[in-house]
Amino acid sequence: MKINVLGATGGLGSRVVDALLDRGVSPEDLIACSRSPDKIRRYEHLGIDIRQADYDVPGTLAGALEGTDVLMLIPSATDVEPRIVQHSNILDAARSEGVKRVVLTSSSAARTDSEFLIAPYLVYAESRLRTSGLGWTILRNGIYLDPLVEWAPALAAMGRLPYPVSRGRIAYVSRDDLARACAAACALDQHAGQVYELTGPRALSMPDLASALTYATGKTIVFDEVTEEQFAEICRADHVPEPDIAILTSLYRAADHGEFEHVSDDIRLLTGSPPTAAQDYLGESLRTYRASGRK
Repeated sequence: MKINVLGATGGLGSRVVDALLDRGVSPEDLIACSRSPDKIRRYEHLGIDIRQADYDVPGTLAGALEGTDVLMLIPSATDVEPRIVQHSNILDAARSEGVKRVVLTSSSAARTDSEFLIAPYLVYAESRLRTSGLGWTILRNGIYLDPLVEWAPALAAMGRLPYPVSRGRIAYVSRDDLARACAAACALDQHAGQVYELTGPRALSMPDLASALTYATGKTIVFDEVTEEQFAEICRADHVPEPDIAILTSLYRAADHGEFEHVSDDIRLLTGSPPTAAQDYLGESLRTYRASGRK
């Protein structure tokens, strides 16, 4: 069975390739695709087939998906409308190349009443895949925990966690745990026709998150509730592009409406082991982060 990972250069996609190898999937049974294949040449010496796939250029997709049995589809990070076109391009190519099953990474915010600006794509993507005639598995990911590792030194320096969230809780999950679940969903056909909610083991309030960061950094960090406008100004000071600010703000608005508080046991169900708790993950990752010479 040939497993093809689209978006293999990304923060999640590269981990999925590694997780498939860790599961014992033979490199000869793996295909890794990227718009920029040179970024994943490190896999070539293992015997993994490296191919180019540009979601915006349908002509690249047929060759990229040739011989694929299971396709791991990780969407791009572009705006809603381009993502919808990209998704259509990929599913059309998957059908024409005889792909048997598509494993799609979606989000907990895949609902018609979501506050998250990307939700219209998520709802479309899941529906289009279900009605495509292809086999499918849908993985609804929670909010990534990983970015907090890079933000932690700045948060520690400020001594505060300034988020526009008043009552929301978030079941943060690491990309490492998501990758393990993605690999399991790809490798085992028993997961066909299933929707899985991939979350961390506990939904954290923002004070809970501040406490976890305090533990991980050794510096006191307190939660400081800010308005959406104040949050946007903080992002601008950090040179975050305006479209990304709008998406981030809507993400936390969705969180405040409870869209990311659900806790599921599906990662353990898929992989046999539970996801790592936020405090433990942050502590270990920050030790590694510091050891690499970063502050």
